[in-house]
Amino acid sequence: MLDIIILIACALCGYACGKYLEKRIKRKGEFYSDLNRYVALLKVNVEGRQVELSTFDSEFTTNCSPTFREYLQNRKWKCSLTAAQKSEVSSFFDNMDCVSSQQLRKHIDYYATLFETSKQTVEKEVTKSSIYVKLGILLGVMVGIVLM
Repeated sequence: MLDIIILIACALCGYACGKYLEKRIKRKGEFYSDLNRYVALLKVNVEGRQVELSTFDSEFTTNCSPTFREYLQNRKWKCSLTAAQKSEVSSFFDNMDCVSSQQLRKHIDYYATLFETSKQTVEKEVTKSSIYVKLGILLGVMVGIVLM
């Protein structure tokens, strides 16, 4: 009887770990999705509407994911990005003080292509993220068998 309890407990722990990893990857996907949407809308704003950046940010945060909202408002990372991805995103937001709207458009275009390639990579990770739950359960069962 104790063996069955150990096996079930290990499988549940593996499930929980897999769900945690899946959630982290999905947050990263939401962040990049919102980042690409932000860049596209910012480009439209620079070319046409020309709303002040702080107003634009506050309007955008009303309908974006909590991870991107936290970064946009407080510059705190709520998702796990690689060091290269973090530096790309930070340099985009840190160098927004261009002299003219033409320079700002070039800046946005350059980073839009960078973020698009990163988004494609992250989307591949997100599509494969459901496997972490299955692997977690499998690993939990294997550990449970060893402990029996």
